[in-house]
Amino acid sequence: MYAWLKVDPLIDARLVPGSAQEGPWTEEQVQRFLRLYFPRSYQQMLEYEYVILESIEAWVFNAQQERMLYDGFYNGGLGGMQSRSVMSMHAYISVPWANSIVSDAFPNDADAVVNMEYRLHHDPMKVVINTNPNVPPVFTPYKDLPGVEFYYGGEYGTNLAIPKEGAVVASYSVGPYKYGFPGALPDPRFESPGWIPHIMYWEYGNGTTWTHQDMAGMYWNTDWNPYAPDMIVAEIIFSTGRKLPEDVSMVHGLRTKFTGYASLRGFIFAIVDFVDRFGANTASVIRKMARIGGTIKEAEQLYRDQEYQESSSAMDQALADLDLLRDQALELKDRALLWIYVTEWFAVSGVSLVVGFVLWTLMVRRRLYQEVGTTRLVGI
Repeated sequence: MYAWLKVDPLIDARLVPGSAQEGPWTEEQVQRFLRLYFPRSYQQMLEYEYVILESIEAWVFNAQQERMLYDGFYNGGLGGMQSRSVMSMHAYISVPWANSIVSDAFPNDADAVVNMEYRLHHDPMKVVINTNPNVPPVFTPYKDLPGVEFYYGGEYGTNLAIPKEGAVVASYSVGPYKYGFPGALPDPRFESPGWIPHIMYWEYGNGTTWTHQDMAGMYWNTDWNPYAPDMIVAEIIFSTGRKLPEDVSMVHGLRTKFTGYASLRGFIFAIVDFVDRFGANTASVIRKMARIGGTIKEAEQLYRDQEYQESSSAMDQALADLDLLRDQALELKDRALLWIYVTEWFAVSGVSLVVGFVLWTLMVRRRLYQEVGTTRLVGI
């Protein structure tokens, strides 16, 4: 998810590890990261607008950090999202989260979930967007786009989520479940049992927070649902009081352009760094990249101002210029390597000539060759 948010001009994301179970860090390292990078005070916490708790482990946060998070949501008006319902089907992870004061700020009734017996890991499911007209259009503009109302017919690992009173279910997981939880403002097609929350939100104090039933499933894989990053950003936009985009397909294309720019820019700089080692003059490429960067900054500001059409036009121009610059960088690489190829050719050819001359002198002309005289055995 961090990779999705990193390229979005609206978001200045900060990543702090919060789990040691499936990551490369030990629990002691995670707690050290939190001591170093978690806000040191409540005022520093309020410098942020949105907090994502993705499959975290509640016990890695100390009491002061938990209180700051809770106060940030309830009093400070922070938006927030937590994924995997109770974070895990394992009690040693889910129970500490349910007991944490932070879980009170989210729309999932974690206490109710951990007190129920459920097994959803072998059930097919389909994601269905809530079409109740009174639900704000956070997800409904994506409803008919490919991959959004996703059906997965195999074994789908997930968690049960139960809405608290007042929680709105924005999308449902529909399958052969023996439960049914409509939430506030239910979809007109809701049936029970069989419909359980997939994503839900509520207003808690001054903040708006979200619970995702899961973030580990194929629904959040862009190979299956290419609009998954857009839906996450839509939650952030809604929770921070910004206007939701109307033409979500165009905005999706615009975000794709920002991603493409980041990838192509990295490729060009890699070429420049490579040929610079061979003494090539890369100044012209750097100057043109700086000019293109100015266009990109303009496009990013237009995006933040929600002038999406103008931002898209600026990105088209920047990407066209970047394509030409990539060709120039590749041409520069070819010229720089040409002399290496020529030098190597001369070296190999020279060695071949010397070896051939020596071989011809010794084996063909035999100028330095002396014939061995005839010998005989003594006494014969």
